[in-house]
Amino acid sequence: MHPIVNLLVFANCIAYLLFVNDTDICAVILAGGQSRRMGSNKALLDFGGKPLIQTLIDRVRPVTGQILISSNDAPSYQFLGLPVIPDHYKDRGPLAGFHAAMTHGVCSLYIVLACDLPNLQSQFLRRLIAFADGFDAVIPQTWNGVAHPLCAVYRRTCLPAIDRALLNGDNKVVLTFLDDSLTVKWINPNEGQFSDADLANVNTPEDLRKIGISAQC
Repeated sequence: MHPIVNLLVFANCIAYLLFVNDTDICAVILAGGQSRRMGSNKALLDFGGKPLIQTLIDRVRPVTGQILISSNDAPSYQFLGLPVIPDHYKDRGPLAGFHAAMTHGVCSLYIVLACDLPNLQSQFLRRLIAFADGFDAVIPQTWNGVAHPLCAVYRRTCLPAIDRALLNGDNKVVLTFLDDSLTVKWINPNEGQFSDADLANVNTPEDLRKIGISAQC
């Protein structure tokens, strides 16, 4: 990216964060998946000597101290010392996690993250937050057109659309945020200064081998 554009993004980030402090931002880590392709709980995979979900929490803490774990299995995450929020809509996937977190407490912005993002960086989250002014959601999108709604920022104003989707039996996250009532900022790699690898998920043992994680729980 051109240096001047970098400077503008940085300036926008600083200006916006002057008005949004960590008491207005809540991070939600989605740890309710079945991990069928992995064969074991992805959130608890060993990553550099600690559970993968702990690594993610460590990357989030510089951005906000308010962190929720979205899961219906509270005992598995008790060791983290963080609130574990169960779904109100059972077996409805990540969208139910969005809903449960947004109805648990009141924040302006929610950083919603899958539990298996080993390359996530704090500065990337700050950049997403910097773009949130004037939008209901900020969602990264790689050059191949794939959206990453489980590594994105959402405003509380999304809750009515999420409610409608769940009540209508719609579980797909991306389709929910194509709702005409919402304004979404789709961030490409140039604008957001990220690469595909930054958003890589760990879904299979092959993914583990690629990034060198020891698959021990």
